[in-house]
Amino acid sequence: MLSNSFKQNILVLQKKEQEFQQQHDKSKLDFNIFTILRKTGEEVGLHSRFLAELLNKDASHKIEYFQQLFIETVLNNAIATQEWNREKLSSKDDYNCEIEYSFRNPDHGRADIILKNKKNVIVVENKIYAFDQKGQLAKYYKACQELGYDDKNIYIVYLNRFGDDVSPYGQGDISNDDYGVISYKEDIFNFLTLCTAKVADYPHIELTIEQYINTVARITGQTRDAKMKKEYIDFLADDNNFKTVYELSQNFETIQKNIQNDMWDKLLTYFSEKNLEFTFCDNQLSHYSQEKAVKQYFLRGGTKGKAKTYGLCYKIIEKDNLGVYCYIELNHRLYYSITLVDKDGRLPECPSDMKDFKGRVEKLHKNWKYQDKKKNLGGQIYPQRPVNFKNPNDNFFDIINEKSREEWVAETADDIIQLIDDVKNINF
Repeated sequence: MLSNSFKQNILVLQKKEQEFQQQHDKSKLDFNIFTILRKTGEEVGLHSRFLAELLNKDASHKIEYFQQLFIETVLNNAIATQEWNREKLSSKDDYNCEIEYSFRNPDHGRADIILKNKKNVIVVENKIYAFDQKGQLAKYYKACQELGYDDKNIYIVYLNRFGDDVSPYGQGDISNDDYGVISYKEDIFNFLTLCTAKVADYPHIELTIEQYINTVARITGQTRDAKMKKEYIDFLADDNNFKTVYELSQNFETIQKNIQNDMWDKLLTYFSEKNLEFTFCDNQLSHYSQEKAVKQYFLRGGTKGKAKTYGLCYKIIEKDNLGVYCYIELNHRLYYSITLVDKDGRLPECPSDMKDFKGRVEKLHKNWKYQDKKKNLGGQIYPQRPVNFKNPNDNFFDIINEKSREEWVAETADDIIQLIDDVKNINF
């Protein structure tokens, strides 16, 4: 049983949270030049470009210690704390910095950010929401070897929001000690904070970096005011409160599993009632165990390699032994798409004789995301109220309530059914 004092303290914290939100609204912090001109999660056009500008000592700011800070506080810290088998770098050495660097061999792709001098080369692979590309880190490694760098002087860095490790698919055939992993949430956030302290005499630069810090906070869920964080820390500092919250937290994962399983069950039931027989599947649209998939999902955090992505699939139509499917997938966020399947499985891209069909699918919806994903015709569509199962958001908290979850399922399923009907009406 929860004590009355615990319940009362929770109510007090909730009231303070509401006051924080009101103060936030009055402060106008949502006015941000980065998010006005670019999408918050845009990897190259926003994040890589701004970070490369800071790391380029010859850029418009003409400030060398940004690069020095990055080497000292981010790269050398990763070398010291991970299995990354490299010597620490000297921050006194100068590096040329470029964005979207094209290697000699086009098969090796383009580096999001590269810093190099005659001795060392640092390649930063920047991931916000995009999926890993096949063998990308290994390709960068080989490309640097072809540039003439010794293995010990090649520094491959995998940057993403929370410091998750690269998937085996994206790692390729290099060993675990040949690359390091850094995060926006801690490494970049702390680096930027140090940068602002160095430019107090240049308020226009300081303000710009502060706005970018707010942008990083948005993609990493750190927008809560520091004072509000302290309120929670002080609340937890009480032994009894901490014990109670800890005991409650032991059930969080179970609750999340139950919610996710119930969501899948309700979607399957809703579709069935509309005479659409979806099946649970892996990301190749092969039959898969729902119980196993959800269990794997909650075992994946913090370890190298990822559990399968999975979801529901439904064959819309078939022509010449080629199936057109609707695929609902969960990869932390749930989304749905139209994809093609033959006897060997899901096609990696649309065949040339289906290009006209693909173009007509693209015209069905205005809100396609990640249109460069060749497996999906058009791209991905997120529900009207997107839900994130890894980093719960307000929409996730809404569907904790069963009635709200039923409403969300009906709303989302109806949109999916409409897309399916629209695809059916396309003449091959």
